[in-house]
Amino acid sequence: MTTTSGNNPSTDSTTDSATDSPAVDSATETAAGATTHADAPAWLDGEGLHFADDAYKRKMARKPVSASMIHGIVDACPAQYIFNSALSDIVIPETPQDARVRGTLFHRACELYYGIPTEERGERIDANRFEECKLQALDERPDMASDPDLRAWMESASQRFCAMGPAATDVAVARYRTDDGTERPALEMKISLHLPGVRRRVFGAIDRLTVPDPDDPRTVVVDDYKTGRKASVYSERLRFADFNYQRQQTLYAMLLEHDTRTFDGGWRPVGGRLLYPLAEEVSFHDDASDQDVRMPVQAGALIQLNVLDAHNRARTLQDAAQASDTLDRECETNLYEYRPSMLCAWCPLARICPAARIGAKENAQKAAASQPDAATLAPAIVRG
Repeated sequence: MTTTSGNNPSTDSTTDSATDSPAVDSATETAAGATTHADAPAWLDGEGLHFADDAYKRKMARKPVSASMIHGIVDACPAQYIFNSALSDIVIPETPQDARVRGTLFHRACELYYGIPTEERGERIDANRFEECKLQALDERPDMASDPDLRAWMESASQRFCAMGPAATDVAVARYRTDDGTERPALEMKISLHLPGVRRRVFGAIDRLTVPDPDDPRTVVVDDYKTGRKASVYSERLRFADFNYQRQQTLYAMLLEHDTRTFDGGWRPVGGRLLYPLAEEVSFHDDASDQDVRMPVQAGALIQLNVLDAHNRARTLQDAAQASDTLDRECETNLYEYRPSMLCAWCPLARICPAARIGAKENAQKAAASQPDAATLAPAIVRG
């Protein structure tokens, strides 16, 4: 399915937002309060997250603005974002079931495949060559590669991607110049520069930059792979409208326009696309009936985005500036504030956070109970 002006839904309608219960059970609270990890690099108190380690403070002071940072700081909870981006790897090991691990492996398979010159891989998708790239991506993670569930997931993602159709798979990849002048295919393309009104540098990593017309290599479309099973066409009228992915692609388009490493006048992005090979449904708002609609899909979803819309661009720059200014302030005060919501139960800090709102519904209670306890978190963060 191909739809227009898409985005990803961030909130499942089954998530509970009604009754709250204490986030910290007595055993966890006691353990957190009496921790022996005096050398933990961070702590929580009634106001938010604080760093005890100066190295982390310096890292935060240098951190560029990114799409994920804007989402974490502006849309979600700054304390959770800082923990996830700076501290979680200390105490939460990767597993083959992690969505991030699976997504990274699929991205790597796509990078390997589209990194093969067109004259060698052919203009049409070659499922056998993509299978080789999938296996190479798995081989690069020997600690994960033997997991049967992960291998089955990668097989499904690869097959469904290859079956998405030529608009998604049979593309010409742009070429760009890196900071040192090396020419490369525009895959996992990194850009870091200043945008108007944003004090910090802005960073982006573009999955795939495609060229609709090979005779016009400067005019491009920004592609992003998504491995979720639910896709959404962004509209402010959606009940659970989430600007995150629309903002991400708009931000990337603006970065490209200011990136003069390849073309003196920057790139000319004309659109963005979200590629969902595993999508099973697409949500959108039907203006005629003024109703949100969920439509099943069989062959994934290709969501088209308008990255030139003036309103979305102004909002994206405003959000980037807000994230930059907020992080500046929180670095200066060493206080990364809480922003509790109905999603607290799905936060890894749920069992030690004094501000967490854990709903009484079964899904929220199960989610909170599955989060790391105080003893597990203590080498990275404690409750002060």
